[in-house]
Amino acid sequence: MKLADGSPPPDPEAELRLAESQMSTILAIAADAIISLNEHMRIVVFNEGAAAIFGYAKDEIIGQPLDVLIPERFRPTHHGHVAEFAESHVAARRMGERQEIFARRKDGSEFPAEASIAKQVIGGRHIFMVVLRDVTERKRDQAELARANTDLERRVAERTRELEAEIHRREEAHAALIQAQRMEAFGQLTGGVAHDFNNLLTIVTGNLELLNEAMETDASRKLVKRAADAADMGAALTKRLLTFARRRRLSPQVLDLNDLVLGLMEILKRSIGEPITFTTILAGKLWKTKVDPSEVENAILNLAINARDAMRGGGELIVETRNVAGNALPFDGGGREFVLLSVTDTGEGMPPEVIERAFEPFFSTKEPGRGTGLGLSTVYGFAVQSGGHAVIESTVGKGTTISLYLPRADDAVAAAVAADAAAVPLSENSEVVLVVEDNAEVRELTLQRVEGLGYVALEAESGPAAVRLLESGEHVDLVLSDIVMAGGMSGYDLVRWVGVHAPTIKVMLTTGYAAEEARHDPAERGASPILRKPYKRAELAVALRDALQGRDTA
Repeated sequence: MKLADGSPPPDPEAELRLAESQMSTILAIAADAIISLNEHMRIVVFNEGAAAIFGYAKDEIIGQPLDVLIPERFRPTHHGHVAEFAESHVAARRMGERQEIFARRKDGSEFPAEASIAKQVIGGRHIFMVVLRDVTERKRDQAELARANTDLERRVAERTRELEAEIHRREEAHAALIQAQRMEAFGQLTGGVAHDFNNLLTIVTGNLELLNEAMETDASRKLVKRAADAADMGAALTKRLLTFARRRRLSPQVLDLNDLVLGLMEILKRSIGEPITFTTILAGKLWKTKVDPSEVENAILNLAINARDAMRGGGELIVETRNVAGNALPFDGGGREFVLLSVTDTGEGMPPEVIERAFEPFFSTKEPGRGTGLGLSTVYGFAVQSGGHAVIESTVGKGTTISLYLPRADDAVAAAVAADAAAVPLSENSEVVLVVEDNAEVRELTLQRVEGLGYVALEAESGPAAVRLLESGEHVDLVLSDIVMAGGMSGYDLVRWVGVHAPTIKVMLTTGYAAEEARHDPAERGASPILRKPYKRAELAVALRDALQGRDTA
């Protein structure tokens, strides 16, 4: 029998075999898990993809309930979903859509998965088909991407903050530069005026002195004296102008600001009056500074009087000293260290526009007759001429702090170091010293000291390490070794090794133990001298020279 188009009629059995073959192929090559369940939710089909994902062989999973593939804590919920799905009229749906579904492998490990389930009724019985995909890698990639995005956002935020801080720093630096240039211009102007005015005052006072000698009556002399007093006041004014302009000669001395403040306490208390409480906060172990003591005293008195005038109804005046490291400065100090001297009041404070002009000469917010406007300007000029800086911090209604940053005196330290260096014997021929010490900090310090004395320094962290270095042929003139060390080889052992294998090399031992404990038997250390810890640089210098020249320092 043929169809109308001449083709043979379809063979149902052949088509069924073809469909079964295609289905078998799909089941075999599918990477996803394809699982078929009967009406009792037991597994009847379990493809190769399912076996690879779950770790079960077909013969051990067929006939098992689906529960074996579901983590125990999810099973009750899963049973409810399946029952609801079986009774619904929906032919297929993805279970747990928009939710993370967890499945369970044979080894008990859990993994995230996406699952789709379909149902079919054959002969009145429900048949379920499940397609499940392992999304572990995808979840891992998503988590990694999220972490990368979070890290990127963090880095962008950090960089943004850094850029904002840099912009703010540059704006502050630019403002400080403009202010410095402005103050420098004021200084040049006032310095020139003061210089010319001093010349005029010299002529005035000189002629007044001559005129006074020619006066015959007391009344005439009284008139001349008034003129001379006014000239003296003018001279004092120009002196303050020259201080601001940094053209007045200073007489700096190395001093302790704490001593100076304590010496001014009585006059300060008298100057500020009864309604104001006077407090000092003086740092212990304050660094020395090299400044003109009379100018420091004038600065403190000026600041104290300004503070008093800002506290008409009373308050507290605080004088403080403190050491300030180079990285804690409110300005660019070039890495130097400073001694802080600050005067704080609890008065009315200054608005920003006043702070900006407070150091300018003749600028004053006081009523006429209560000041020249040169107090803060001379303080500023003194600080800058002394190599330091002056800073104002103020809040309206709360008070003001004016801080002088005076450079730490380092010339005295340098002189002491130079004297110390001159007092100790240095290396004569750049001899090579091998430092053997198991304590890293002690070894580093000793290396610095040895090199500072003009020697070439090598290092070894133990006796065996020293032996290896000496066996390598490295030239060494003297071994400086600790006695008690880790590594299984003591300083005494090293002495004996050097005596046998490198007898031309000198050895000096060092120890922190008492002499009786360290020495043991003199024969044990041979002719090697002992330098006992702790030792000073000068003692090390002498011991090295003696050891190299064959003299025992023990």
